[in-house]
Amino acid sequence: MDLRQHYLDYLAAINDGCKTGSLDPFVHQGVVHNDSSPLSIADYAKNITESQSSFTNLFFSLDMLVVEPDKDKGGQGYGNVAVRIRLIFDSEPGEKETFFENVFYRFEEGKIKQVWSMLDGAGLKWAQERAAGGH
Repeated sequence: MDLRQHYLDYLAAINDGCKTGSLDPFVHQGVVHNDSSPLSIADYAKNITESQSSFTNLFFSLDMLVVEPDKDKGGQGYGNVAVRIRLIFDSEPGEKETFFENVFYRFEEGKIKQVWSMLDGAGLKWAQERAAGGH
């Protein structure tokens, strides 16, 4: 399995709105995001779509992608993926805003088993406002 292409297909499913079942080929049942309890694929997708609904025309653009297949597994769907994602959205009519998210993924059997994500400064500000009920 080409983890690079598989990740690009996953990102395309996110940008297409995480339609019902669209993340099933990419995410394990019981995926862990940062230190969360294991999540169903539907709950994981819901977290993403809630973030998308907080921004007008949010688009996830790949800025950097690094793939490290597990050599002892023959690279067949096992490995680590690190990305820097540019999140682009409309702040006002005709104006675009951007922040970045750095994400590390653990793939097992071709599906995301664990996710560690970190937002940049602008993204952290948004997350704090959202947690405080501002969004």
